Amino acid sequence: LLTFWNFPQRITCCTFVFFYNDIRNMTQNIFVYMDFQVAWKREAGKDSTADLYRVVRNRLYRFWKGASLQWTDITAAMVDDFGSSLRAEGLAVNTVNSYLSSFRALCHTALREGLPGPASDPFAGLHLKREETAKRALKIAEVNKVMQADYPGEPSLREALDLFIFSYLACGIPFVDLAYLTKKNIVGGEIVYYRHKTGALIRVGITPAMRLLLRKYGQKGSPYLFPVLSAGKDGHE
Repeated sequence: LLTFWNFPQRITCCTFVFFYNDIRNMTQNIFVYMDFQVAWKREAGKDSTADLYRVVRNRLYRFWKGASLQWTDITAAMVDDFGSSLRAEGLAVNTVNSYLSSFRALCHTALREGLPGPASDPFAGLHLKREETAKRALKIAEVNKVMQADYPGEPSLREALDLFIFSYLACGIPFVDLAYLTKKNIVGGEIVYYRHKTGALIRVGITPAMRLLLRKYGQKGSPYLFPVLSAGKDGHE
């Protein structure tokens, strides 16, 4: 059973109990299956995917007015109506595409895992095209203005600004990657880390200004370079 559902070698009791209690409900109610997938992705350390699936699940639940959503309810017309409802809320084209793409991925995964589904693919006619967006990069003068800002008596704002400055100096390191940086990521005169989103290996030279910030926020007893996460705490928490 664990092999069929592609479980990793290590699972927690919580995840297994959740799976055992709801496996029958998954064959009837897609929301139960989506809840399982959110928990499963979280367990596998794929927090970004879990967060996206959770948002899609909640949007779909609101669209379906809180009723039980059967697998047979998912038709091409239903998918179109769901997309229309998202656009009616004023969501951007790429956001709507992301939600619909995730909904499609969840349904296709369920079908591959043997759950009952419609006779024909309700997403067969769904064509998603990414919309090019305007570049929103700050100008150098604007960046310099931000870096010279000061917030006396407001340490939380000062810290937020320092994290932005470090991210900028580190070639735009994403916040999630910055938060997970530890002392082990300092190799010689570089910050070496793997992107959470893509797994790509990144190397960034440490500038004098970056080194000052590392010294400022270094904490004894904590493996992290910045006080965003606490040792022993779950990153999602």
